[in-house]
Amino acid sequence: MNKEESYHAFEILYWCGIRLGELLALTAEDFDFEKKTLRINKSYQRIKGKDVITTPKTRKSNRVLTLPDFLSEEMQDYISRLPLLKS
Repeated sequence: MNKEESYHAFEILYWCGIRLGELLALTAEDFDFEKKTLRINKSYQRIKGKDVITTPKTRKSNRVLTLPDFLSEEMQDYISRLPLLKS
């Protein structure tokens, strides 16, 4: 993970209060920049030596979080510069 990725990962963990497994399962589609929200509906786990994306442990863990304005703008800029996500 490079410095910029680490910075954004820390920002999301800190300002959104999500779990590490939830962070690692995030995709660009989980961000809604018009509504400034982040959808949490999956989690990364390592099960029997394999990387697995699962549903969260409880139904209450499925949630939509409001992003602070600055974080929404930072993430929109960051995601727009990722080469594999450009249309």
